[in-house]
Amino acid sequence: MALVLVSYVAMIFEPLILDPVEEPLWDNFQTGQALAPGTPLAVEHWQRSRQLGANPEGVLPEDALSRGSELSHRQERLEALLHCGQPALERASAVAARHDYCLLLSDPDGFVVHVDAGGAFRDAAYRARLMVGADWSEATRGTNAIGTALATRRPVFVSGRAHYARANHQLVCYAAPIFDVGGELVAVLDVTSMSENADPSMGMGVVATAQALEDLLRMQAYSQAGVTVTRALARSLERMDCPVAVVEAPGRIVRMNGPAQALLGVNGGSSVVEDVLGTDFSALARLARSEQSVRMRSPMTGNEYTLHLEPIESENRVLALIAFLEPIVALAKPRLERRARAKADQGFESLFRQDQGVKDALSRAGQVARSNVPVMLLAETGAGKELVARGVHQASLRATAPFVAINCGAIAPTLLESELFGYGPGAFTGADRNGRGGLLQSAAGGTLFLDEVAEMSLAMQASLLRFVESGTFYRVGEHKARNADVRIVCATWRDLGAMVGEERFRSDLYYRLKGATVTLPALRDRTDIVALAEHVLGSMAVKRNLSGLATISKDASDALLRYPWPGNVRELKSTLEVALVLAGDDGCILLEHLPPEIAECGGSLFKRKSNQSLAGIKESQIRRVLSEVGGNVSRAANRLGVARSTLYRMMRRYGVR
Repeated sequence: MALVLVSYVAMIFEPLILDPVEEPLWDNFQTGQALAPGTPLAVEHWQRSRQLGANPEGVLPEDALSRGSELSHRQERLEALLHCGQPALERASAVAARHDYCLLLSDPDGFVVHVDAGGAFRDAAYRARLMVGADWSEATRGTNAIGTALATRRPVFVSGRAHYARANHQLVCYAAPIFDVGGELVAVLDVTSMSENADPSMGMGVVATAQALEDLLRMQAYSQAGVTVTRALARSLERMDCPVAVVEAPGRIVRMNGPAQALLGVNGGSSVVEDVLGTDFSALARLARSEQSVRMRSPMTGNEYTLHLEPIESENRVLALIAFLEPIVALAKPRLERRARAKADQGFESLFRQDQGVKDALSRAGQVARSNVPVMLLAETGAGKELVARGVHQASLRATAPFVAINCGAIAPTLLESELFGYGPGAFTGADRNGRGGLLQSAAGGTLFLDEVAEMSLAMQASLLRFVESGTFYRVGEHKARNADVRIVCATWRDLGAMVGEERFRSDLYYRLKGATVTLPALRDRTDIVALAEHVLGSMAVKRNLSGLATISKDASDALLRYPWPGNVRELKSTLEVALVLAGDDGCILLEHLPPEIAECGGSLFKRKSNQSLAGIKESQIRRVLSEVGGNVSRAANRLGVARSTLYRMMRRYGVR
């Protein structure tokens, strides 16, 4: 089952953010007056609402309500989602209620089929007709999060007067569409409250919950596939010597084995199928059902192969395809070796390095990359160990062979051995009758990256030691020795030397793996934090086709420098990704776009002026500013340069009333 049930690569879209507009602009639009150039984005969606015939004043309740058998039918259509997603919906509802939001789930026509109204917004939600059976499509309500998410097929955040209907100008709503395994839009998840409760983090929570519900729908669909999955898996496992790829609807390659990566010139999965195979999912599904094989050529390497496809179906619907790619001619090994030598010095070019510690680490990694000695990477979680390991691989003479990574701490000790070495036929209950090759076999000729190697059990360490010393291994349940030419690169954040002294890690394995040691500095110890953030933002802006450059304000830069970054570069990237979404088309990251725990580290008004603690400085400044504005929290938040929700949290933390 492991070949098919891989991590899902969702079609993720940036939220469409429609901020409030000035009241005169809304009046001018509704009365047909000419609007000045550069009008807000909301106007474009108002025009569509007008064309659909939506009433700008709002609708009467009886004109937008589904009742009786029609409503029952709509609810039945989403019964499977409501059932399997109940725990996720309950958790989201609890969070929404704590922040005075109601949670809604609509069908693909915009009719609400499920509501949890909580907190102080409960009565107002009913008056706004946020209720089961209500029609929130754009044709009925005009621009709103549910209807506009249906129209654009992407997450939508709508605040205040960005709504088309005057009756909804006091609301803020965040919605995200939910797609099934075939890419069909089946529902929309939404949270709504009064506009003064606007909090973009609620929107990001909706997006995350919608993606979790999509994953549940996928798992349910695969569980219903039954015998078809077993047949397809058996065929793929019998042909482990053959390049194999898994293509999932509506058109993503989600996994490839090592030979497939070498044949197609792609590192790992998560690729668009049109880019790699040159055709779309529908055409491949038709080919699979016809049971025909076709001759194709990789657009990236020029290698020719015969493509045969096995469908994974459920209820007469193709969920995924297993693609078998049989090379027509052997790969030109001398040419590939020359290509590897030409790229040997380029393995680290894409890695950002302005900090001297990072430069020293990458220089050492580059010096040992072309050898076969083991490499041990020492760094905290999220500091970029796998990127450096890939750099070592790409700078080596093995660059054209597979790079296979495994997190030793993410797999149960009882399963790690079979994942790494494979298992023989009938090795254990539930094992495939044909056996299965492991990651060592997949990495043959290339590099095996063992992340979090310190988490291995002592028994597993003994098995790995045998392979490191002799190059031979045994599949679980077999007595036949096998060989694999694999270079080992390992990584950990633990002190292995201390673990050896405590007899929690084998000393003989430690000295075998230690080889060349490369230490990566933690992000908080680097001198290029802001430069790295600007570099990451630039890459994100290019991917999002933003006009102009993404920038970081002075206060936000100060916050990035002062924050300790326990999650290192991974946390920085995640933070900037959300901040860029909140910054919108302007592309300038302000203090208010950062998470509260980071934003509180920045801002000129919060700088330390004496030996007083940072917490004391913040408390004093908050009290002073609130006093100056007569207790008006919104004005105080503007003066302090933070979001109002952030200021409320800080007030509670420091006991300011």
